[in-house]
Amino acid sequence: FDAVCHSFSTTATGGYSTKQASVAYWNSPFIEYVIAIFMILSGINFSLYFMCLKGKGKRLFQDDEFRWFMKSVSILTLVIMFALVFQNHYDWEKAFRRALFQVATAHTSCGFATDDYNLWPSFTWMLLIFAMLSGGCTGSTSGGIKNMRLMILARNIKNEFKRMLHPRAVLPVRVNRQVISPS
Repeated sequence: FDAVCHSFSTTATGGYSTKQASVAYWNSPFIEYVIAIFMILSGINFSLYFMCLKGKGKRLFQDDEFRWFMKSVSILTLVIMFALVFQNHYDWEKAFRRALFQVATAHTSCGFATDDYNLWPSFTWMLLIFAMLSGGCTGSTSGGIKNMRLMILARNIKNEFKRMLHPRAVLPVRVNRQVISPS
């Protein structure tokens, strides 16, 4: 019963748990890794999975938003992991697991918990807030602003800096090799 409820809650990124202590109740690295992986998978655009089922699996790795999302999860996990190792004196595996889980749950707005991140270094809270605000990919069950909007914003800012050097340049914002309309 607990496994079925948690699997539905993980895929829907609802974060509802049958236990008061959430996923921390089981104190199981295996359960934490499985749920973290499926939270990340639930934060990816579901239409990309449809493309994979149609035999176009390469499209998944060519998608700009997917790569942006995975880079964000990876970078935030590594930075928090190093902070937990060097400031909170976690061992490497536990630090990686706890950082991955909390970044995944924050990015996908799932709401599960395995560790008290109030005891973590304060700068990691800002990283988790960034993950919460950015959310998952468009076309996923995750909340947040969505990574597509952040990616377009970052590329537009980059183009504005280029435009300072080359005022007459035409620099369209592209996503997946397609020009995005200015509006």
